[in-house]
Amino acid sequence: MKELWDIYDANGNIISDRVTERGKHGLSPDEYHLVVFAWIINDKNEFIISRRQKGRIFAGKWECTGGCALAGDTSLAAVIREVKEEIGLTLDPESGELFKRYRREYPSWAHAICDVWVFRNNFDLSDISLQEEEVSEVKIVSADELLEIFGSGSYKKRYEYLPELVKKYTKQNVN
Repeated sequence: MKELWDIYDANGNIISDRVTERGKHGLSPDEYHLVVFAWIINDKNEFIISRRQKGRIFAGKWECTGGCALAGDTSLAAVIREVKEEIGLTLDPESGELFKRYRREYPSWAHAICDVWVFRNNFDLSDISLQEEEVSEVKIVSADELLEIFGSGSYKKRYEYLPELVKKYTKQNVN
C-alpha cells in the first residue's frame, strides 16, 4: 500500500492539496513532510524507549517512538497512531503536549518538519505489543539513563533537545 504524505512549507503550513509518496523524490528543497516523535513518561519520571529492528535505518539503535504523518493526519493523530502501531500503547490525546517543532534538513526528499510530543502515561512492559517489522525491543529507563544513552554518538544531534525536555518534564537538574 502506498504511503502518502502531505507537503509542508518551511513554516509548517500544508501546501494546498498536493501530496507525495514515501520513497519518491517528489519534494523540492523548500518542501517538507511531517515527522512526529513521542516521549512517554510515567509518574516515576521513567521513559519508554524502543530499539530499531535490524534492516531498518538506524538498525539496533534506541529511540523514542515516532514516524511520518500520513496525508490528512494532524500531528497529534499521527503521533498517537505511530505509538499504537509500533508499541501497542493507546495514548490519551489529553495527556500529550507538543514540546518542540523544528526543521530537519536532509537531502530534499527527506526534509521534515519535526514535532516532538511528550505524553504522561503510566505503563508496564506487559502493556507493550511490538510491531516486529519496526521494533525489536523496548525498555523503561530513568531520566539519567535516557540522557546517557542519547547523549553521545549518532544520537547527539538527533536528540540535542533532550536535556531541556528532561528538565522541563521531570523537574530534574540537567547540565
